[in-house]
Amino acid sequence: MKRVLLVDSDQAERERVRSRLDADGYDVVECDTAAQVIDCFREGADAVVLCEPPEDTSPLRLLRELKAANPIPPVIMVSSSPSETLEALKEGAYYVTRPPLTPEEVSILVQRALSEDHGISRRSSIPPSPEPPPVLIGESAEIKAIRDAIQRLKARPTTSVLITGESGSGKDTVARLLHAETNQGGPLVQLSAASATSPEALEAELFGYETSGGQVRRGLAEQADGGTLLLGEIVDVPASLQSKLLRFVQERTFRRVGGTTDLVSEARVIATSSQNLDAAVREGSLKRELAYRLAVVTIGIPPLRQRRGDIPLLATHFLNRIAATSGSKPRTLSEAATKRLVEYSWPGNVRELANLLEGAVLLTDSEVLDVAHFPQLTGSRPGLDYRLPSQGIDFRELEREVLAQALRLASGNQTRAASLLGLTRDQIRYRMAKFGMNSRDMARAGVRAA
Repeated sequence: MKRVLLVDSDQAERERVRSRLDADGYDVVECDTAAQVIDCFREGADAVVLCEPPEDTSPLRLLRELKAANPIPPVIMVSSSPSETLEALKEGAYYVTRPPLTPEEVSILVQRALSEDHGISRRSSIPPSPEPPPVLIGESAEIKAIRDAIQRLKARPTTSVLITGESGSGKDTVARLLHAETNQGGPLVQLSAASATSPEALEAELFGYETSGGQVRRGLAEQADGGTLLLGEIVDVPASLQSKLLRFVQERTFRRVGGTTDLVSEARVIATSSQNLDAAVREGSLKRELAYRLAVVTIGIPPLRQRRGDIPLLATHFLNRIAATSGSKPRTLSEAATKRLVEYSWPGNVRELANLLEGAVLLTDSEVLDVAHFPQLTGSRPGLDYRLPSQGIDFRELEREVLAQALRLASGNQTRAASLLGLTRDQIRYRMAKFGMNSRDMARAGVRAA
């Protein structure tokens, strides 16, 4: 059993995180003073989660004391200071994120940290579950054109590709299929810019870092050498990092944070975006040169409502996949249910269809799914019919208000709010940070924080 040292002076938060890590099967040791941290650490730890530091120390001071171990185990740290974030990464922290850090996020980060080789003796190893091979379902002209583009890209294994489409339309599926069909045997490495906690953390994650003590962590660009680097929501890459990313895309060279040597990675860069890149360039949030370099080949994925003929094929595929992975009996759709699925507007696109079918299968033993098994489709949301006023609008304020309304409707549940807006949970959290929405704000508005 792997041992995780949990440092948090906030007892309530510490207990919440501990409960999640206990459920994950870790041996969790709690500490709330600096002396306890050092004593427990000397007894051995596979990972350290440093949330709210004890009052008698600071995060950086504690991190430096932990560095006396050789090698230092992965340290996951919380900091709201960009300068402290960068310094912590240089001092050897595995990952630094802005508060708040939820128990679910701690679970993911600990699992990721322990799956990598940090030169530390491990007491156990759990192999990752293999992902199902990517499949592009559909016979519409748009889907056939995407398949044709992928075949043409086989001859150009390092050409940059931009994949655009609404949230949930299948951008990651197309990217994984492109990698599977055209790469030269290298890995597929993914990073979503929308989930970045700070520009400094994103740079360290992408390009890696070197510490003054000689510790080196390879970034995702380096890990993707000979394979594919998939950058999600490219418009959300901070302006301060775009020049370095442009250099990497253009020259295939980069430098680790804190390093002095240029490195090379022959990875194909696939960027995805659910936003309008031309608008982002006009607004100045995306460098024109970077947009051009990424969009050597552009693959546009239409929303599901524009290829309704593919919906029955997709539904059958998902139902068969659910049966295969869950061990349940195969289900089919009634004619009326199929008609209702085809007529629905699908603001969440293919992802919404897959989730809807999975939920229906879990809640019934019926071999044939009928309209009654899809109550969510009753009173389906109408398609967007918005007319821009002649005097224009304050788009930032509109975005903020729509986000606030979605969170209120969802009682603060970020996953539900994301579904209402056709976004991912990471995109909701990014926009909450962008507008300064936090748990305290939602509590004042009478909304329960998720």
